[in-house]
Amino acid sequence: MGIFSAGAMILPMLNCRSNDQYNVLLHQPTFLSLICDENALREIGLAYRKLKPDEEKKNRLVSILTAESGDKKLSSKASYNDVELFINNKIQADFEKNETVTVKGWVLSLTEARQCALFSHIPL
Repeated sequence: MGIFSAGAMILPMLNCRSNDQYNVLLHQPTFLSLICDENALREIGLAYRKLKPDEEKKNRLVSILTAESGDKKLSSKASYNDVELFINNKIQADFEKNETVTVKGWVLSLTEARQCALFSHIPL
């Protein structure tokens, strides 16, 4: 998948709500978006939701993804760059703590898997 395809996946989400930048990065695992198409991300997300039924609900996933990481909690008014940095730091910390999960053959940080799960809630 090229950069233009990744942009095509993200841009429609910009009309979702008033805190668009916040939602785009929560729903879209950046690295995986470069190598997986929407269907693959959705399949990973659905598989993770089956694996972790206690994290199946959209609100629960948002709560977990924005929860405190180190000494920081993500604000719903955070800038795109702040959200990106926050999520990237959570992903890195997941790998450092060996907080990973294998879903559909992918070894993912819990944060990436949760992003895919959140992405799977977006209607086709």
